[in-house]
Amino acid sequence: MAALVVGATAQPVPLMSRSVDTETRLPIPTFTSLPTRTGTSVPTSTGQSAPFHPSPLLVVLVQVVLVVTVLILLAVLAQLARSLLRRRPHLELREEPDFTIPLVPSELLEAARDRLRDLETGEPRNAIVAAWLGLESSAAATGLARLPAETSTEYTHRVIRVWPVDSERLDDLAALYREARFSVHDLGESHRRRAVEDLGVLIADLEHVAARQAAERSAAADGHVAGRGAVAGRGGGRNREEGA
Repeated sequence: MAALVVGATAQPVPLMSRSVDTETRLPIPTFTSLPTRTGTSVPTSTGQSAPFHPSPLLVVLVQVVLVVTVLILLAVLAQLARSLLRRRPHLELREEPDFTIPLVPSELLEAARDRLRDLETGEPRNAIVAAWLGLESSAAATGLARLPAETSTEYTHRVIRVWPVDSERLDDLAALYREARFSVHDLGESHRRRAVEDLGVLIADLEHVAARQAAERSAAADGHVAGRGAVAGRGGGRNREEGA
């Protein structure tokens, strides 16, 4: 009993004899610098390479190859130029034959004068058509051939344009003819007056050309007769000299 009392009043005995304050701690290692890896260093070359000296044979071979290449290129270019010259079309200059303006046929002038008189009477449409058809029927008297793909109207227009006539009047008369023949609207007196004026101008131009052609023929005939007379006179003079 006395032992239990002594045990209760006594101080507790710590189970661990080492106190917390006196606990020892391991020190943390510190690195002041990274470790360097030791190895073999890359060797550096400090010397200079020796200059390349090609052999004379190699130089000669290169020069020969260059010369042969240039010669081949020149030969190819020359052959190409010759082929192009052969393919070029050969142009021949041909002189066009002289075109002699034909004489104004009297049939053409007479038909034009008759149609001009007919234009002043009758229905305008019929009179205009008849006036142009009269020119067509007499245009063949010039002797000019008609082209295969040419209509009668185009042929007449081309024949009359051979002489120096008023082309605007001729074109207007041809247009009036086509309008009168192929249209369905009415044609009045204004159309008739245009046709009369156009045909009158064409007749005057043709008469002027015919008169000039007649004068040229007369002058040529007089010159021919005078030339024959001069030759005959020289021949008679020689005969008289021989007789003397």
